[in-house]
Amino acid sequence: MLTLASSNFVSRYIQQASPAIREDLLEIIQMMELIAPEAELVGGLGIPYFQQNAGWLYGVAAREDHLCVYFSDLSVLYPFAERLPHVQFGDNCFIIHRLDEINLNVLAELFGQIKVHFLLNHREPSVLIQ
Repeated sequence: MLTLASSNFVSRYIQQASPAIREDLLEIIQMMELIAPEAELVGGLGIPYFQQNAGWLYGVAAREDHLCVYFSDLSVLYPFAERLPHVQFGDNCFIIHRLDEINLNVLAELFGQIKVHFLLNHREPSVLIQ
């Protein structure tokens, strides 16, 4: 089991989540942390989210009976729609009702693609040497 970045907010957030989704919530946060270990886990938006290079990478919100995973680059989602049949895709998010119905390898690949697209879109412009 991974050790979560020390965050009182995240610990409280998980404990306040519905008991039915706590384990899934923790697993999603751990997976996000594994994919982007250099990103900072914060709670300034009221949900656990990861930021990197002063930008919002991805986050997860616990609802009564599902999890919403948020991120900013929708173009990454569409190629995964068929590969994640038990995931609902919404506006800037996707919804997971039960993590045990999801192929975790595909989900990890999606998180990796979100990170790659984020880094490509938030990289420093190259300096030309004259």
